[in-house]
Amino acid sequence: MEDKYVNEQGQKLLQKLKRKGVLPSPYNFADYKKPSLDEYIVHDSTLREGEQTPGVIFSIEDKLKIAKKLDEVGMPQIEAGFPAASEKQRKCVDALVKLNLDAQLSAFARAKKEDIDSVADSGADGIVVSLSISPYHRKYKFKGMSKETYLEKLTEMISYAESYGLYVIYSAEDTTRENDLDFLRTAYKTAENAGADRARVVDTLGCASPNGMAFLVREIGKEIDIPIEVHCHNDLGLALANSLASIDAGASTVSTSVNGLGERAGITMTEEIIPVLHMLYGTSIFEMSQLTSLSNMVQEISGIVMPPHKPLTGNNVTAHSSGIHQHGVLVNPTTYEFYPPRMMGQKRKIYIDELGGRHGIMYVAKELGIEISEDTARKVLERVKASFSSGERRSSYTPDEIKQLIDENKTS
Repeated sequence: MEDKYVNEQGQKLLQKLKRKGVLPSPYNFADYKKPSLDEYIVHDSTLREGEQTPGVIFSIEDKLKIAKKLDEVGMPQIEAGFPAASEKQRKCVDALVKLNLDAQLSAFARAKKEDIDSVADSGADGIVVSLSISPYHRKYKFKGMSKETYLEKLTEMISYAESYGLYVIYSAEDTTRENDLDFLRTAYKTAENAGADRARVVDTLGCASPNGMAFLVREIGKEIDIPIEVHCHNDLGLALANSLASIDAGASTVSTSVNGLGERAGITMTEEIIPVLHMLYGTSIFEMSQLTSLSNMVQEISGIVMPPHKPLTGNNVTAHSSGIHQHGVLVNPTTYEFYPPRMMGQKRKIYIDELGGRHGIMYVAKELGIEISEDTARKVLERVKASFSSGERRSSYTPDEIKQLIDENKTS
């Protein structure tokens, strides 16, 4: 066995993935330790955090459409909105509840009784109670709130939310900048004692590292017996890495949004962490073939367009331009694809440009239902390369354009 450095548990997961056509680096599973959970929860916040993206305002119809698509993906929990923020927000959460989705619905609230009342009145299953914890927020937002007063307010508001029978998530905004670790431990334990069902560790400014998030999750996890959720912003481009480090440290849930929509640089992307959890952790509760269409839908609704090279769902991630790559992937897809494009609801694409080869030409012809000889393929390729060399062409050829070149150069 060549990958002998992979232990027995890692081998089992590797074999499971191989049966699904997924061939990741075996080094991912060196010294592999089976996660403490068989499945991880993704708590999608597109309808709440996503709407905090500058310039993005969802209509009620938009939110219903996105929620239904999330349900098709198999999303277990959806953060439906902030009902106390406006009448429209309240109506939207009410409408989402009436959809009777398979997903559990939570709604956001500040640590205020009137906010909690709004969530309870909406019929949501759960509530995210947010109370900023860092010294910057306590000093400037809460006008110098002491740690003692903070803990008293936390106890009162979590208990109040719990009295409604809601699933209560305590969200300590700006967790990662509270430098008193003992106070953090005490706050999370206080929330648990007051009735919180889950503890959310929040990197509000996206300023933590994977090492920092893992440390916090481990330390808080030592103090409490309720599950930990993480909410990681992407200001340093580390949201996904921080989320995975948190899972490795014991977190059970990741807060996400489609296309990473959210304040500033956004948060962990729903459509990225789901396949990563599948391909690195073996999680299998999601319908991944719906993720690309989900991403595309949210792009259309939000007006925020993703780049073509976006991991996993971008238009180019299953495309091959180099002739070397085209030849390899057409001989055997495993040469340049470690998972089948259909897994993400995509199709293999062969781009014809100055880097392409005759195998790519013949593939495009076959896709068009045209049988051509290798001689014709060579002639077409010569025409293609000449057009780029002369400066006449600066973009890939479309299938229709290739068909025209085939017609002009076809030989028996």
